[in-house]
Amino acid sequence: MPLVLAALAATIAIQLLAVAAAWGLRAQEALLHRFLPFIVSLAVGVLLATALLHLMPESVARLGNGTLPWSLALASMLVLFSIERLFFALTGAHAEPEVIPTHEHHHHHHAHSTRPFSLVLASMLHSFVDGAAVAAAFLAGPRIGWMTALAIALHEIPHRMGDFAVLVHLKLAPRRALRMAMLAGLPSLLGVLAVAAAGAARSQNIALLLPLSAGSFLYIATANLLPELQEECKWSRVAGQIACLASGVLLVVLVGGLAPE
Repeated sequence: MPLVLAALAATIAIQLLAVAAAWGLRAQEALLHRFLPFIVSLAVGVLLATALLHLMPESVARLGNGTLPWSLALASMLVLFSIERLFFALTGAHAEPEVIPTHEHHHHHHAHSTRPFSLVLASMLHSFVDGAAVAAAFLAGPRIGWMTALAIALHEIPHRMGDFAVLVHLKLAPRRALRMAMLAGLPSLLGVLAVAAAGAARSQNIALLLPLSAGSFLYIATANLLPELQEECKWSRVAGQIACLASGVLLVVLVGGLAPE
């Protein structure tokens, strides 16, 4: 129970920080465009390192280095891809909302008749997955739980900023956009509770959730975040992105080490 409470506290803190960051930049869209790519690069490094240096080693230690943990990670990536494709076909909105709201991004949304509700629904699905990942990690242990919470925070905060910027661009009043951004984060609490209920049934369930979380981190980092960084052409900003990505990996190594307990 204490680990479940810690997972809930971490998830609530992540969502509050994300909404506060979005509101703080409500009149600073130029600042958002300038610095978000570096924050996203840092998030990519943290996500990749957390998945490959913590979640997968922990799952291998608990499940054995057979095909099961790797198959579950692969299945997680395939399921997320399928959900995104089906969600896009049904709504015209991406199930994993784009982080960096460029002008092209806005036009892209208008071209697919994206409404604020579609954007918020996509973010709600994404938040549920994040909450589940945090809960699964905390049930495996506090160290890996806090590392996962850090990884979630570093990509959830830029996402909430991006959502807020797009909602305001779609002519919503800033206060209403903030309320919708808060609504988008609520399913993360449901994700925590769902995983806590599943993990309470059998301890083996917790180990099975770790590679699923790792697969979701790998998919989010490689399929959703990295492509958004590949349009940059200026050498100085490219170097900054690479440095931030490497810093994210280094941060995970320094804080959490390289091997499970």
